[in-house]
Amino acid sequence: MSPDAPSDWPRENGRPAPLPAAPSLPAATSVPPTAAAARGYVRCVLRHRADRGEGTVTERVLNDVLLVVSELFTNALRHGGGVTRFEVSTAAGVLRVTVGDRSTDLPRRRHTAGPGTTTGGTGGYGWPLIRELATEIDLVLERGGGKHITVTLPLN
Repeated sequence: MSPDAPSDWPRENGRPAPLPAAPSLPAATSVPPTAAAARGYVRCVLRHRADRGEGTVTERVLNDVLLVVSELFTNALRHGGGVTRFEVSTAAGVLRVTVGDRSTDLPRRRHTAGPGTTTGGTGGYGWPLIRELATEIDLVLERGGGKHITVTLPLN
């Protein structure tokens, strides 16, 4: 859906290679219970990255990253039957976030029916924001049902 990963990105079989593991989630599960907990985990990952001397992020970048994490997580809860997967990693100046859910419905943009309204209920702003802020988006339907969405976001 979006441009390929940067040319300096490690690759396997022509696709971006997996990123190094991020710090473990503090909870016993790998899926945070809320969007706020997911945002907190991303903050920890970015703090861990800075502690390793890999750079800090500006406030604007941090806000963009946290907005995308919130939207992905909330959309999985509201429209996808719950979050089934949550992964965060960093490398080569980018953050990669994967959120999985139980639905095979792909995200779509809602069209406005008039000023301040959308068809099909409230909302409709999250997916366009994600598409605007991410440099790469990968949508995968799982064999056993559900899907996961991986977004790559610049950290500089």
